[in-house]
This record gives sequence, structure tokens and C-alpha cells, in this order.
Amino acid sequence: MKITVLGSGSAYGVPYAGGGWGACDPKQPRNKRTTPAIFIDDGTTSVLVDMGPDVKEQLARHNISKWDATFFTHPHADHIAGMFHLPILMSHRDGKHLPMYVDRATRKDIEKVWWYMFDPAIKLEYTGAARPYWVEMIPPEKMKIGTLDIQTFWQMHGRIQSVGMKLGKFAYSTDVNDFPPESEEHLYGLDVWMVDCNCLTGTDKSHSYVEKSVAWAQKFGVKKTYLTHLDYTIDYDSVSKMLPAGVELAYDGLVIEI
Repeated sequence: MKITVLGSGSAYGVPYAGGGWGACDPKQPRNKRTTPAIFIDDGTTSVLVDMGPDVKEQLARHNISKWDATFFTHPHADHIAGMFHLPILMSHRDGKHLPMYVDRATRKDIEKVWWYMFDPAIKLEYTGAARPYWVEMIPPEKMKIGTLDIQTFWQMHGRIQSVGMKLGKFAYSTDVNDFPPESEEHLYGLDVWMVDCNCLTGTDKSHSYVEKSVAWAQKFGVKKTYLTHLDYTIDYDSVSKMLPAGVELAYDGLVIEI
């Protein structure tokens, strides 16, 4: 199974609008970060996790035009704004409809934002015969998407919940500030974990930060942890020097083979 990090940045990316690099050295290519997303591919089945505002650029960079399913972790803009491209993306699917996996609250919020896509009276024009459609997930259910077995679990993300996913000994936990006790059982003994680390210190109460994410990795005994959802306070070179063995910063374009 191959995990490609399409985007490792926080909601506003690095640099943020207006050219703000914060503490990040613009000369270090790994400090240039787009909004958070990953692409999972086991050679038979592929899943796009989240569609943020940078999804067009991310897909083009990795020559991705079609996939088997989309998985949404939660309904914040940096994870759903790229849905604007859904009508034209259908042109690549040869008439094969696209399942979109969501929990009920996320679907409700997405349908508020992209109301015209889901109002049958609008009769939105798609390019091609394929259409996106919803598949509801109810964490902590186990799901099967093609050849991929996925364990879902709830995560605390400020005032809402996000959905984490575990595939074998790999787990993805973007946008989280804490875990319910029943979710922690899915995080022990992982080979690879990609987890939220929005900022250097705990300045954003709906996200994790360096010290907290490192403590989680050590608590759960993870062999290799990649910190993601990184904002402008996290310079790749200087923060990498602070991290213990087994913990690294993710970056756009990182590929993990599992």
C-alpha cells in the first residue's frame, strides 16, 4: 500500500495568503505546504482523503485523474472546498459513479455549503455520465472500499468531531486535539501514524502541537510517526532537529510504502 501526502499544510497553507511564511524558511522546499490531503493506493483500489482548496494543483502534481472513492474526515473548508471541481472531474471516470464516504454531520454541512450540487431542482451540469453519491459511515464501524479494509474512529476537533482511519498498521489522524478513550485502542502498536500537529505550541485549541503529538506517539508505541497539518510556525529544518527518533515532519509529495 502506498500513501502519498498530497498536502501537509494547515488550513491556510504555507505561505499563507499574501505571501506570509512566518517562521518558515522560504528557501526550504519542504516548507511550501498545501492544504491537508492524502491519497491511498494498494495497486487495486485508490481513495482520496479530503478535497481542500488546493486539490486541483495536488492532483495535477501527481498525475491523478480518477480514483475509486473519496473519504471526508470532516466538513471544514480546507477539507471540502475542492469539491467545486467535482462536476468536471466526472469527465475522467468513464461513466463510473464516485462514492463519497462521510458521517452524517459532515454530509449535512457539505450539503449546506455546496447546496446547488445536491438540489435536484438545479439540474447541475456534469461533464460525463458519472455522478458522485453519498455513502454514510458511522464510526467506529469497519468498512471495505474495494480491496481496502478501513477501521474508522472518532476524534475530538474543537467543537466538532473528525473521523480517523486505520488501514492495517497505518493510521491517519488529521485535525484532532484529543481522542475519546474508545478510539485510543486503534492507535496502539502502529507501524506508521500520520497525525495532526498544527503549530509549534498549543495556540490552537482545536488542533494538536509538537509536544502533544510527540507524547501521543510515545504513549501509543508507534514505530514511525509523521506530523502533518503544519502551519507557518513549524519550520522544517529547525523543528526536525527537535524531534525524537521515530518522529518526522510530513511534507507535500512524501510517499510512504507500507
